[in-house]
Amino acid sequence: MFQLTKTASEGFYIKIMRFLLSACFLAVPLIFFTDLTSNPFTIQSVLLYIVLACMYGVSAARFLRAGHINFTRTFFDLAFIIYIVACLVSWLSAVSAAPQYMRQTLFYNFLDFGSLLLVIALGAYVISKNVVFSGVIESKTNYILLFIVWGGLWFLLPQLKTNFPGESFFAKVFDWYGLLLWGVGLWLGTRVLSKLTQENVLVLSFVACALACMYGVFQGFGLDILWPFDMNQFASKAFSTFGNPNFLSSFVVMLLPALLVYYLRTESRKDICVYGFLVLVYLFYLSFSLCRSCWIAAGAGLLMMWMFGTLRSLIWQRKARVFWLVVLALAVTYLPAFLQSTRASVVHRVTEMTQVKPGNMNLQISRDQIFTSLHQRLFMWDVSKEIFLHTPVMGAGLGNFQTAFARTQPQTLLKHPQLRELKTTTNSPHNEFFFQAAQGGIVGLGLFLFMFMVLFLEVRDFAARKKEGDKKQLLQALFCGILAMLTDNMLNISLHTMVPAFIFWWIVGAEVSGVGRAETNVEVSANPLTKTTALAMIALCVGIIVWQAVVLSSQFYAFRGQKFLAKKDYIQAQKDLTASLKLYPANTEAGFRLGNILLSQTHYKDALSAFEKSMSAAAYYDQVYYHAALAALGAKDTAKSIRYLRETLRLDPFNLQAYETLGQLVRADVIYADDDTLGILQKGTDIFPYDTSLWHALGDIYLKRGEKEYAKTTYKKALTIDTLDKSLLRRLTKLYEKGEETPEVLSQAQELQKYYDQVNKIQGTSRSKLKELREDLEQYIQKYPDDANGPILLARYFMLMGNDIKSKELLEEVLAKQPDNLSANLALASLLQQAEDKEAAKKYLQNALFYYPENSTATRRLERLESK
Repeated sequence: MFQLTKTASEGFYIKIMRFLLSACFLAVPLIFFTDLTSNPFTIQSVLLYIVLACMYGVSAARFLRAGHINFTRTFFDLAFIIYIVACLVSWLSAVSAAPQYMRQTLFYNFLDFGSLLLVIALGAYVISKNVVFSGVIESKTNYILLFIVWGGLWFLLPQLKTNFPGESFFAKVFDWYGLLLWGVGLWLGTRVLSKLTQENVLVLSFVACALACMYGVFQGFGLDILWPFDMNQFASKAFSTFGNPNFLSSFVVMLLPALLVYYLRTESRKDICVYGFLVLVYLFYLSFSLCRSCWIAAGAGLLMMWMFGTLRSLIWQRKARVFWLVVLALAVTYLPAFLQSTRASVVHRVTEMTQVKPGNMNLQISRDQIFTSLHQRLFMWDVSKEIFLHTPVMGAGLGNFQTAFARTQPQTLLKHPQLRELKTTTNSPHNEFFFQAAQGGIVGLGLFLFMFMVLFLEVRDFAARKKEGDKKQLLQALFCGILAMLTDNMLNISLHTMVPAFIFWWIVGAEVSGVGRAETNVEVSANPLTKTTALAMIALCVGIIVWQAVVLSSQFYAFRGQKFLAKKDYIQAQKDLTASLKLYPANTEAGFRLGNILLSQTHYKDALSAFEKSMSAAAYYDQVYYHAALAALGAKDTAKSIRYLRETLRLDPFNLQAYETLGQLVRADVIYADDDTLGILQKGTDIFPYDTSLWHALGDIYLKRGEKEYAKTTYKKALTIDTLDKSLLRRLTKLYEKGEETPEVLSQAQELQKYYDQVNKIQGTSRSKLKELREDLEQYIQKYPDDANGPILLARYFMLMGNDIKSKELLEEVLAKQPDNLSANLALASLLQQAEDKEAAKKYLQNALFYYPENSTATRRLERLESK
């Protein structure tokens, strides 16, 4: 397509392409800004989109000028194109089947996630397969050493950085010293690519990966001088320039087999030392990253190398070199386990694996058996399975996994309520097979597997027919890198992040063009149709650049608004968040924060407008619906408030506050008490049986609707659960007329409440009366063994009598059978707090809050405990 090794008349375009490729493989993996956007690495995806768009724009412009262009056609093209078409059809199918209010969300899903396939993956693949292999690994170690020096110069940035005052985009981005360094780095990159071959592109990839790894290792030792603050959940890990250690580790496992071939093929001592050093840096970072899936993937890649006879013979041929590399590799790999600063975290990550046992590799486990790393994945895989079963042929549609996941996970959570803390939002289930099945159905998964089966068969054929040489060994190593990446993504999500995905599909394109038997050059000449296509391509590239500029601007304004919000400058924060949302409505966090600012200022209509704009682009975000319901309530739009509360509870069936608010609204005006709403409230009483306010609301609604029998049934169920609730007893008693047969639970509740009053007046009671009360309670427990309130009241009796041991035993027995019993958790926490066992008391208060979020009594007690 590009004839990128050709010089002469097309030299200008070749130079531009070299510069853009240098930016792709050097700047994109390494650049970040700590004070520009809330995610410091947003700039990487924006830059990658822009650079790829520029490459295609340049190619189209060159075609219009030259009048012809060459394409390389390979065996893989048809399978890849069919897969892409199937993904597009799946998205169109999802849009056509979706309700109107969901379609804007699906459009933004396509932009945010679908473009990863259509722009990043396809773009990387098409460009890569048109870059040739020279068949010779040239020595570029002088450039590698220069790049290491260049990387070291970045540590002078804090001293030499140009600091402009203010919060403008220019002030945050522009820096003379940084500009100089990037200029030098990109110039060095274009020099490495002076002969544009896959071998030299790999060298530039090795350099970028090695510099990122070195930076990560420095972070592991606590020597990071570039970051002014810790970064979220990865503050204790070597996240480097990728923002997540998993992503850089995936980059490493893809490149490691190819780097080993460079190390083994070279004859120069200097090259041996340099490439060997890079291998050790890669392995050192892998041990620091603590990414277990990447450890497995690296092992799979190395094992695959051994299975290729050509590579195996190369290893035997260089066995002395391999031996010393293995010795040094073992030393650097195990070093973090012996260093005082990193030993604890490494040992913890390794010993965590002992929690993975055949007996707990399922979702049928108790809450205290949850191993988050394992069960979070099992949970996501189960949800993905449900998505697939719902739309088994075409799946949820390209880019729609996150939306489908958010709308499907409540089903799994309701089946396994002990997993409610694992509720999450994700764009991938940490398993590529489950992802393809959920997103593309049988068609998408089948075509995805078919693509790589075709590649595997072609690699096998290539290994059988091709003579020995640099190209054969390098291509086999690249295939090992592809296999390692796919192995990693059985437990990881790096195939769905920009930089690792770009590198992966670039390597696929390189592999395809290198191993194929029947590649052909197809020349396209200029005619009205092809010129129109080229102009459309240029227009599309301009559109991508503008789109990414808008996204970056939106993220910049959102982050600046967030900083003003932290300073309590609400006026400026509101301006910036409004600008962010206007630029890009899919910036849900900006809309959410803006809505909350307006909500706190009682500007209910404006807040509702902000929330509705956000939810139109993110119809999977339950908190936006909930806060929109509160804004609608403030704006006195009851119908809209109830509608948004119902949607909140469909997305998050464990939102107790939403159930309570919905119950209050419907009780106030039963015109909204349709079957759907009553069904949701009934589900709330099933999930939160010990929250009597829900039972009261539901019973009152039935009474107002004139459905007396339903009200009786509701109050009867509620009183069975909480026989100590006097209000429920009164309400249920009133519903039965004189002479009408009453349920046994009425006399049961009356009896227990009589004992409850006696326990509360225990002071000054005679010994005989105390003994009689105890016997009465014990007889009650024998008579009604299923009523947990009997043992709880007896435990209170023992506590007041000073027998804390017996009281604790009774409460623990109740919680062993009913871990969600709110009264038992609160009572046991009080008992332990009196015994000055603060940690145990916290545990039971946290238990109460797990089952009953934001319960005022538990929250207040826990705050008091933590403040002491």
